Amino acid sequence: MYFYPKMNRILFFILWYCISFTASSQYEPGAINYGLVATKSFGFVNEIGAGVRLEYAKNCYTTFLGEYNRSFSVGREEDIEGYNELGLSVNLILFNWYPTTITAGIGYIGNDSSIFETIEEEAFLAFRTGNFNHGSQIKLRALHQVSIPVHIFAELNIKSLGRRYDTFLIGFSYDFDAE
Repeated sequence: MYFYPKMNRILFFILWYCISFTASSQYEPGAINYGLVATKSFGFVNEIGAGVRLEYAKNCYTTFLGEYNRSFSVGREEDIEGYNELGLSVNLILFNWYPTTITAGIGYIGNDSSIFETIEEEAFLAFRTGNFNHGSQIKLRALHQVSIPVHIFAELNIKSLGRRYDTFLIGFSYDFDAE
């Protein structure tokens, strides 16, 4: 396991501290939102993905998020391995300019990528159990309410598994319980 220099850890904890003490509104309290995403990996030019997510807004400023993403390659002669990814995180509000909200969060991320075994020494706070890789992620999201039940968003995920797994996502979420 390789740890980045002390400065990166300090910046990580400053970001977490700032996220923890700012709040406003992203969803109605108790809202459950379902979403679809398209992902683009920073690891390879031709690697893209798709995913689904479930969000629960405990209150106006805290959202718990569960997500599943699948990556794959397109239009390339040599195959890039596809992998499955699972994540659990919590997002809090940084800024709110209704109907647009900027959120940030932190959480767990895991995947079944076999490439991680060769780049494990470059990872920060990551480990492997069997064929599954475990790490953490920082999320930064811009969320815009199109209508009462529909939100669109763009999200950047920085993962402790290494730069190869960092992703940019665009997608939408829908609240089936909205009136």
